[in-house]
Amino acid sequence: MKLRTKKINKIKYKYLTFIPARSGSKELKHKNLQKIKGKTLLELTINFIKKINLKKNFIFVSTDSNKYSNLSKKYGAHCNFLRSKKNSSSSSIIDEAIFEFLNHKSFLNYEFEILILLLPTQPFRNTVDFKKGIKLIEKKSIESVISIKNLNRNDNYIFKINSNKLLIKKNLKSTNRQFINTNYTPCGCFYITKMISFKKFKSIFNLKNKGVITKYPHNLDIDNIQDLNLARLIMNNKRKFNLNV
Repeated sequence: MKLRTKKINKIKYKYLTFIPARSGSKELKHKNLQKIKGKTLLELTINFIKKINLKKNFIFVSTDSNKYSNLSKKYGAHCNFLRSKKNSSSSSIIDEAIFEFLNHKSFLNYEFEILILLLPTQPFRNTVDFKKGIKLIEKKSIESVISIKNLNRNDNYIFKINSNKLLIKKNLKSTNRQFINTNYTPCGCFYITKMISFKKFKSIFNLKNKGVITKYPHNLDIDNIQDLNLARLIMNNKRKFNLNV
């Protein structure tokens, strides 16, 4: 007689919002817990995604700190386990921390369709920009949506340094920046990708990317005390900057 195996029903979510918040930061100590107008950067990020009110959205904070974990739960996010030491150093890759979550025994029975990555160091991300990204990811022709910012420089004006020597192309002439084809770079406000593509490429970046152009100060990234003081100044004048924090 053939035994029947019990079918395990998957716990399905449309979105996984993944917020990386390790406790170690070299230049600005406990960067993710620095406060702007009485709220930590971690709290501002969790509040942002909660306010968007996406249906079937699992919000998870990946951290190596019990203090960060307890605060995350207080703010309304999940934090079922602490990140491993291997994925908590300054050289750790966020992609590996995401896979650590996906492969953890607590979540083997979970399914997610879309991965959203939010960095706590981006306190002013814009709601309109984010919702545009969510709308774009629903298209079949798009696998990832990345928030980007304009560098106002083309390839000729992106320099490299080799052995302390600045490498500049020959016969390069000065030009008005508004008349050049520009380059863009990820700004870190948000990364959105289809989970099937993330697992396949083991990266948020793949062959079918779409960019959402952001503007300052919505794409301000906090990396040091100067950035933090500037962010606090901007927050005190948030109406002038049309912030939705």
